Amino acid sequence: MSFVTTQSVRVAIAVGCVLVSAAAGCSSRSPGSTPSTPASTSAVAPLPATSAVQGESVPGIGATRAAWDDSHTPNAADTNGYGDDPSLPEYLAASGAVYSEVDDKGTGRIQVYALNMHTSDRSAVLPRVRQELPSDATVAWYVMRDQCYRVAFNSPTLQAAGDYMAEVQLQYIQEDGTKLTNSDSLNQAVFWLNGAGSPPDREDGCD
Repeated sequence: MSFVTTQSVRVAIAVGCVLVSAAAGCSSRSPGSTPSTPASTSAVAPLPATSAVQGESVPGIGATRAAWDDSHTPNAADTNGYGDDPSLPEYLAASGAVYSEVDDKGTGRIQVYALNMHTSDRSAVLPRVRQELPSDATVAWYVMRDQCYRVAFNSPTLQAAGDYMAEVQLQYIQEDGTKLTNSDSLNQAVFWLNGAGSPPDREDGCD
């Protein structure tokens, strides 16, 4: 989908500036929920047989299953959910799960999950997103969509862990389950791993 309006160009430039300057770990921990995994989710790479990343620090996407389970509390009402924030909108996270659809796809590393948040603008959400990434993550690219935007991050830590890069889809889910079009407000981030160096798929929409 092309973005030809002046407004879209301005938004894309603004997003890029915020992404580059956002500091890791600025805001407090936020909530997570559950959309379907984006169609572009990569084929899963196996966990390296030996510990290729000594002393690695991967707080979220790409963390080993053991490290994830050690630092996240399971949600009793959500089989693949973690954390509990009853103040989240029920339509967004019926069980109050902060993280939902957490899946390592049998690789031993967390490959995909959704993070549900209270509605915030990009300037607050992007630092929150960075809290899920290694501290060496840098923006690789971003693509604006009508109903979401996608951001990819390079990370030497993730690349050493399995030749990965992290991709994130940011969106605003409405009460009827649809995505709000061209919104500066966001309440959900979906994380997944892709092969390091993967370019954006400009034909792929917001799943």
